Amino acid sequence: MNNRIRSFVINAQELKKIIDSTEIKIIDCRWFLNQPEKGAYEYKKSHIPNAVYYDLERNTETQNNLPHMLPSKKEFSDSINKLGISKKDHIVIYDQIGFFCSARVWYTLKLYGFKKLRILNGGFRSWQEKKLPTTRIIPKTIVLDSKFKIIQNKIVKKKELEEMFSKKKEKIKLIDARSKNRFLGYEPEPRKNIKSGNIPGSINIPFNKISDKNGNLLNFNKLKKLFELQANIKKNDKVICMCGSGITACNIIFSLDILDYKNINLYDGSWAEWGKQ
Repeated sequence: MNNRIRSFVINAQELKKIIDSTEIKIIDCRWFLNQPEKGAYEYKKSHIPNAVYYDLERNTETQNNLPHMLPSKKEFSDSINKLGISKKDHIVIYDQIGFFCSARVWYTLKLYGFKKLRILNGGFRSWQEKKLPTTRIIPKTIVLDSKFKIIQNKIVKKKELEEMFSKKKEKIKLIDARSKNRFLGYEPEPRKNIKSGNIPGSINIPFNKISDKNGNLLNFNKLKKLFELQANIKKNDKVICMCGSGITACNIIFSLDILDYKNINLYDGSWAEWGKQ
C-alpha cells in the first residue's frame, strides 16, 4: 500500500493488531438509505470490539428540512462527547462495505479539526470475511466536555453555486457522485418530490468507482488516473462535490485529499436540494 494511502486507510488485519490500544477509537457508522434504524440494529447485533456507534441519521442539522445536512457545532459536540472521542485519539471509521458512508464521518470529523483519521478498507464485510472477532458488547464511554468549531469552511450553498456558474470567474469542476443512471435521469430518485437528472456542466464520477468489488480503495495510481486522466480534474481547479444528499460525495473528497488536491468543497444540499420539484 502506498505510504500516502496508508495514512488514510487501514486494513482489517492491521486493525486487529492494534485494536486494544488505548489510543485507538473505532467508529461504526453503518447506514442504509431509507432504512434509518437498520444501522443501529446491525451495530447492536454485531460489531468490531470496542467500536462505538455514530448514527448518521440522527447526527444531522435538525434545524434544516434537507436530509443529512452536516451537524451544527452544538449537535456535533454533543454527539462526539457522548462517544468519548477527542482530537488526540487515533480514529478508525468503518461502514458496511468500505466506502459508502464512512467517508462522510471522516469528512465531518476533519471539518471539526480532527487529524488522526483512517477508514477501514473493505469495511465490516472485510472484517467478517477474514473471520476476525466481533461482539455485541457496547463499550462504556466517558462523556467528555470538549468544544469544537469548524476549522475548514469548505461547504458551498446553493446560492453560491449558482453565482459561481453565472459569473464563470474561476475554473470550477462540479463532481456528482450518484450512480450513472440516476445522474442521466434513467432511474427515479429515491426521495419523493425530487426530479431526475443533473446540474448542467457537472461531471459524473459514481462514488463506488474509487474502490474495487471487495470495497478496497484503489491504489494511488488508479485514483490518479480516475480523476486526472479520465475526468480531467486539474490541481488548480476549484472542485465541488455533490451526490443525493451529501453522504457519498465525501468519498470523492476523500480520494481527492489523498491525491493532495487543495481546493475541494462540498455542496451539502446536493441533489436533494437542487432537484426539488
